[in-house]
Amino acid sequence: LRSSREGGDKPRINQYADEETEAATVVDEIASLIAGGVQPKDIAILFRTNEQPRAFEAELRRVKVPYTLIGGMSFYDRKEVRDVLSYLKVVANPKDEVSLLRVINTPARGLGRGAVEPLMKRATGDGVPLWDVLPLAKSLPDLSQPAIDGAFAFLSLIRKTQKRLEAGDPLVDVVRDLIEEVNDRQEIDRNYKEPADRDARWNTVEELVNSVGQYAERGKKTKAKTLQGYLDDVALNARDDSDDKENQLSRNAVVLMTLHAAKGLEFPHVYMVGMEEGLLPHRRSVTADGAAIDEERRLCYVGVTRAQDRLTLSLALERFK
Repeated sequence: LRSSREGGDKPRINQYADEETEAATVVDEIASLIAGGVQPKDIAILFRTNEQPRAFEAELRRVKVPYTLIGGMSFYDRKEVRDVLSYLKVVANPKDEVSLLRVINTPARGLGRGAVEPLMKRATGDGVPLWDVLPLAKSLPDLSQPAIDGAFAFLSLIRKTQKRLEAGDPLVDVVRDLIEEVNDRQEIDRNYKEPADRDARWNTVEELVNSVGQYAERGKKTKAKTLQGYLDDVALNARDDSDDKENQLSRNAVVLMTLHAAKGLEFPHVYMVGMEEGLLPHRRSVTADGAAIDEERRLCYVGVTRAQDRLTLSLALERFK
């Protein structure tokens, strides 16, 4: 097949040392295109999996290039990510009651609404934060034994995590161990039946751990590698794209989207990122028997044919895991 349109550049394939270099280089090039007169809405970054855009979101915000994420919510708005971040916010500041209430019974530990109510009532009556009331759980007559046990288990988990950070344990190790103690993987497996859905959600949690690890690596140069520093970094990168697809596409902003969401659209400049076996083609398709790999090939074809004038394929030689 040959296009009837004239012109355009030959496709490029770029390989980078790691995914952070890939994101930084692609975004710097996009910023140069925009500085040269290309409209942001004429540029698309396409990826195979939902956890991939995190690094590109961070870089686009760094260079102040407007973007919109289509085909899924922003990385930091995903439930699994928000749950882990809420735990980390409580560790950093136990008086953050919004975060504390989000995770005090996630996963279930006997502290449902009925158990939290008397705790909140006591906190309000004493004029103190909810955190200060948890050690008094045993003295509250309205609390069941499972609720009392849950309150002390939660206290113990947060305090232990705080002590590890105070002792100087590596931030990424502390976060990973906290996720393990909370049994996040088992909770995901329990709540979602489809293996693909479970994998996608767990991959998102793993990508959050990756982001902590990468933050800590950058922090070695600046000495800024505290938990609060990481949470401040996340606050800068978090965003909310709640509009529908049509409204998002009408903005003059770089488009980030999955290959699945890109069907039927075209852009003058397309970047297909993460072109590595395991991502595209996805590892499930590589290991599966039958025609699963054919669908990956079709997805790749969809991405290639979204480009009108300029197509750039890229891959990372190593990916932080």
